[in-house]
Amino acid sequence: MSELSRNALVMVCTIIGTILAINGFSRTTKKDTQESTKANTRLESKVDYVLNGVNDIKLDMRDQGRQINDVSERVTRVEESSKSAHKRIDELEK
Repeated sequence: MSELSRNALVMVCTIIGTILAINGFSRTTKKDTQESTKANTRLESKVDYVLNGVNDIKLDMRDQGRQINDVSERVTRVEESSKSAHKRIDELEK
């Protein structure tokens, strides 16, 4: 084999090796991107789930706050009624 043939063979092998390396890198990059996208999607769905839970808790807390205010108002009315009843009882006893 002549030196020119060897050099040509070496160049062809180098080019083929480079093409294969680029192709492999491209596949790896695509696979990494797909895996990263899947992971991000899972993470986003979990964050959405947590956000929905937090929103539900906020609604429950608001409702409980309203119920507490309602009970507080009722207790205040009962206390006022009780004072009034005690005054009337005291007047009857005199």
